[in-house]
Amino acid sequence: MMVFSSCSASPPIKEDKFIKVYVDMLIAQDTSKAKGGQLEIIKKEVLKRYSISATDYNSTINFYNSDPKRWSEFFDRAIAYLEQLKKQKNS
Repeated sequence: MMVFSSCSASPPIKEDKFIKVYVDMLIAQDTSKAKGGQLEIIKKEVLKRYSISATDYNSTINFYNSDPKRWSEFFDRAIAYLEQLKKQKNS
């Protein structure tokens, strides 16, 4: 009997890249007045920019959802990346 687990030791999208994708999605959503279906278009555009499939993105979200500590560490790094972007913009 074979058993397949949806949990894996690592996400489909490496964390460094996922941070950039996640932050870009947040920025795009927060700076647009898009609603409903338009938000889905924004998501598709960001995924396309990074050459990521929706399946890999969702699997990576599920990977982080499986462990709240992972999310905490991820958000710390995402905030640091966002601060870095703000400094670059203000320079």
